[in-house]
Amino acid sequence: MHRPPSPPQAAASGGASTHIALPPGRIDLWCVPLAGFGADEQAACLALLSETEQARHRRFAVEPARLQYLATRGLVRTTLSRYAPRPPRDWRFDTNPFGRPLIEAGQCDGRLFFSLSHTGGLAVCAVAATPEIGVDVERWDRAADPLALAPSVLAPEETTRLIEARPEERARLFLTAWTLKEAYVKARGMGLALPLHGLRFDIDAGDPKVHFAAGIADDPGRWTFRMLAPTAEHALALAVAAAPDRGLDIRMKATRAINRPDDA
Repeated sequence: MHRPPSPPQAAASGGASTHIALPPGRIDLWCVPLAGFGADEQAACLALLSETEQARHRRFAVEPARLQYLATRGLVRTTLSRYAPRPPRDWRFDTNPFGRPLIEAGQCDGRLFFSLSHTGGLAVCAVAATPEIGVDVERWDRAADPLALAPSVLAPEETTRLIEARPEERARLFLTAWTLKEAYVKARGMGLALPLHGLRFDIDAGDPKVHFAAGIADDPGRWTFRMLAPTAEHALALAVAAAPDRGLDIRMKATRAINRPDDA
């Protein structure tokens, strides 16, 4: 797995304030370990949320899921304000017809996009200047039966490989494919309208390469994928629609849910 070492750096935008620049091909990954997400930071995040977000936060019946959601919403608001001159509380969000969260039109210059993911112990916000970006994070020890889930998630060739693999390898093979597919689905912004078993990934040599079944109208050549290791316990998949000859400048940084400039 690749582990990009470079943290995002702020670029001067004139006056007393500075904002991070996002040139083409630049992807910033802000990762929040949730072990230290204490009461003060929770309250600070909650104060930033809209009424709709606060209502959704209250509807979570399970405490870990409620905290993951709260951290992610605080993270995206404070992170976006590192790229554009808008206070975290003032960001407004919309969704596309498939439910993907988007920055509401008119909030910035139209060249700022994000993707969010959270799981046990970690929340992630990916930021880029391209709209087709998706991130997914999962725990390596996620309790699941790969062989039982394979028919609904894996392509036939992937299922065959899973069956033929040693039992101790199956969980890692399955989670790698799962996170890559979830990242792609998020990047397309189409949710469950795209069947996961219609994607097949080659993961043995270099960066993952995607193949599409006939029912998915897309060009594999326009996609770049990465598998990253934000922590020893987590797998992170990144999907970006980018020209293959351009390359990506991926910068991964650990931060807090209240993502301030002094975290860089």
